[in-house]
Amino acid sequence: MAAQFDELRLMEATWPGLANLTQSIFSGLGGQGFRNAFHLDRSPATCLLLLDGLGWNLLKAHARHAPFLASLMQPDAHFKVGFPATTASSLATISSGMGSGAHGIVGCSFALDEHTELSPLTWTCAPLQPASEAGPVPDPESFIVPQTAWAQAREQGIAISTVMLARYATSDFTKAIYRASRILPAPAYEAYPALVNDALNVEGPAFCFAYFGDLDFAGHLFGAGSPAWVKQLEIADQLARSIAGQLPASATLMVIADHGMRDLDRDAVRDFDTEPALQQGVQAIAGDIRARYLYTEAGQQDRVHERWQNRLGDDYRVLSKTQAIAGGLFGDVILSQAESRIGQLIVMPTGGGGIIRSEGEKHASHWRGHHGALTDDDQVVPLLMCSGLARR
Repeated sequence: MAAQFDELRLMEATWPGLANLTQSIFSGLGGQGFRNAFHLDRSPATCLLLLDGLGWNLLKAHARHAPFLASLMQPDAHFKVGFPATTASSLATISSGMGSGAHGIVGCSFALDEHTELSPLTWTCAPLQPASEAGPVPDPESFIVPQTAWAQAREQGIAISTVMLARYATSDFTKAIYRASRILPAPAYEAYPALVNDALNVEGPAFCFAYFGDLDFAGHLFGAGSPAWVKQLEIADQLARSIAGQLPASATLMVIADHGMRDLDRDAVRDFDTEPALQQGVQAIAGDIRARYLYTEAGQQDRVHERWQNRLGDDYRVLSKTQAIAGGLFGDVILSQAESRIGQLIVMPTGGGGIIRSEGEKHASHWRGHHGALTDDDQVVPLLMCSGLARR
């Protein structure tokens, strides 16, 4: 197991990519104390447009439906986001400039304590086990303990804004990760270009983050590359073009994603709720279908580890928490509160599989598209760039 895991140490210097991209952007804006791992040039203003779920492989395969984005593609214009490759963790990584082991939002769901599971996107708690009683929902505005990169940049005079649809603007998740930002709610995506222009057209350095989520939604329900997904890609492409068209002179537009996506290979899927052998010794299971956390009974971790790896075979990788942390899976720094939220075991498919819960997670188990793991389909996303001056 340890030898198989050594390949994680060979990841490029930008891992986890989203954290280091944030650091690099603020370095390029003139901020002090930020590492520029992406070697970005200086810019007085930057818009970071995130197209949720647009993996590099998907963009390459469907480039004809995104002519503007395709025009910005270069052979090396991509990077790996970090683990887990899921929206809640990735967005927190962007705003904090830290890996998930430091900001503490370690998945789409995870244990807060032995009784409580938190789902950060909805900021709701549920019993971690059927017989448990969930604890109270934590205060979102104090959930991320270390100072975030956005807060540090704001203290240095960099204007920071976030453009999002109005329905997300007052959510607890927004309060948790974007609290260092001025929130600019939009009634519809058509309002984004003007809001971005206003956010960047200010005295001094400025950063604006803009979020498009409908591509991910279509991929989950209908599949990555489906007609419904392609329609959202076309809308996203037009949005990126429109933002670029109203970009202030000398400002930079970057287009990225928070993770990729792929359809599950149903022949490789395993169902935790219908396989008693997988349940043995496991108190609770959380996380993404392609990035699972197992919380084991006392004294059962090694037995569960061996049982799961033997039953799942080469289609999956089962790691202990110790292996994952030592290998840098959660970034260079891991804080105690984050470490306690991670399961004793982490289970990831090496191909198109996933661990579903047909009874406990009925809706998600029927979704076609998923993400979270370490494969290129999950991890590798675009880094597309253009500037106002380049278009004039």
